[in-house]
Amino acid sequence: MQPIDYVASCLLVVDVQCGFTALCPQELPVPGGLEIVPAANRLLALPWRRIDASLDWHPPDHRSFLGREDNLYPPHCVAGTRGAEFVPGLHSEKIHTLWRKGYDRNFEAYAVTAQHPGLPAFYRASGITTVAVSGIATNICCFFAARDMRAAGFRVLLVEDASAGIDVPAAGLMQEATKREGQGLGIEYVTADGLALA
Repeated sequence: MQPIDYVASCLLVVDVQCGFTALCPQELPVPGGLEIVPAANRLLALPWRRIDASLDWHPPDHRSFLGREDNLYPPHCVAGTRGAEFVPGLHSEKIHTLWRKGYDRNFEAYAVTAQHPGLPAFYRASGITTVAVSGIATNICCFFAARDMRAAGFRVLLVEDASAGIDVPAAGLMQEATKREGQGLGIEYVTADGLALA
């Protein structure tokens, strides 16, 4: 892995929320969602120029929920509920800015960049050239954010051991396929320990 210049790098922590873990089994638990916390905290301890986090922040009738227009997922990460909270033990005090997404019932925002399309320009104006992405789910919200940042011209690192994925056949969101696509786009798949040594 090429060295990383932390002065020009940002960490984007994606949707590390209770609703995506076994803490809320009736929502959308992703295998390994709780287990990524130690690696995520190792990332949070590194000297990034800035650290941001996205949060799913859905209304109770969001279009992606079962029985609604898209009919894809159980209700999850509903604003103001336990499912929308950060996973316990995550060092969230290190995060500079929270970017909520998915709060419009009629708009699906897998990527923080879908809800906040000006984010890449903001990063560029802040002197950021590299974005490291970690969180839940690797092949969905992490991947879409990473893909958008790569398309905007950033070096993008997807930190696999600080992320957890899940296959969603109904939505065509499969882990192996998205990784192949990401690698083809130039997204670098790395580990937290590898970053710490870079």
